[in-house]
Amino acid sequence: MPLPLIPAIAVGIAAVTAAVGAKKGFDAKRDMDQAKALNQTSQDIAKEAEEFVEMARENTNEAITELGQEKIRILSTSINEFVVNFEKIKNINLKDSDGIDELRNFNPSSESFKQLKNASFEAKTIAINGLAAIGSGALLAYGTYSVVMSGLGGLLVTATTGTALGTLSGVAATNATLAWLGGGALAAGGLGVAGGMMVLGGIVAGPALAIGGAIFASQAKSALNDAYGNYDKAKAFKAQAKNIGIALKAIYTRANQLTELLKKLDVFFVHQVSVLRFIIKSRGMNWDDYSEVEKQEIYKCVQLAKTIKVILDSSLLKQEGQLEEASAYVVENGNKYLETLMQG
Repeated sequence: MPLPLIPAIAVGIAAVTAAVGAKKGFDAKRDMDQAKALNQTSQDIAKEAEEFVEMARENTNEAITELGQEKIRILSTSINEFVVNFEKIKNINLKDSDGIDELRNFNPSSESFKQLKNASFEAKTIAINGLAAIGSGALLAYGTYSVVMSGLGGLLVTATTGTALGTLSGVAATNATLAWLGGGALAAGGLGVAGGMMVLGGIVAGPALAIGGAIFASQAKSALNDAYGNYDKAKAFKAQAKNIGIALKAIYTRANQLTELLKKLDVFFVHQVSVLRFIIKSRGMNWDDYSEVEKQEIYKCVQLAKTIKVILDSSLLKQEGQLEEASAYVVENGNKYLETLMQG
């Protein structure tokens, strides 16, 4: 016997409704699975980018710190030896130096020499107390800025008392990149960590990628849309991290170049200072008693001191936080001078 018409229609509608419901449930599960997978991919991308930036920051921090330590080492040893012995010479006259115009006004009473002397004595005090007496922030500043001409005594003065100094002052305190490289934020009103990242690559913070909590089927499509948005954020974050990495690599490379240049020049300088000491010991302290050969040896010593002083006075970063382009010329000229020393 055939079923009544209305019950048959009802059964059909119920079947269609069940099928539609099942499809919606399937679609919701598919969207949720896709959203979770996409979010996981986004989180992996962001984590990799964050680890890349942190590794680059640590490497750059280490390179600048090493440069700061090398400056202190040279100032407290060979430069200090030069200063102590050079100022013993009476009636010194470098005006007859062999074509070296920049040496003619360099003598114990010149401002340039006094700056070098003060910096060497300060570094000597630091070396006696040990590098542990100063904080990483001060070492970074020592590696970043001029330590002779402008002086960083305000940064390092507490080292003489054995009090750790980890803060930045003066121009260093306005440099957000320097603060970020040191792993800290600026003390008062500065941009700090975020500012350092902004200067180097336009990035402020990592993207928020998590979609937390249980998400009901009715939210599945929204979750998928959010996941696509997170993926876009992660890709943008990765691109910005690459920019930061490029900027940090340039700073890292330049810091290493300056450190290596100082080390190589110091090999020649140490020898020349020993020659200076020998001349003073064997011939006395009166410039007029020296032979032309001995005067030429002293010229060489002074020229090395002046060249090293230029490097010590070279800033690695601008006040705004970017790499100082002028430091490239310092490296180039320093290496050219080094070549002449090696050939001679």
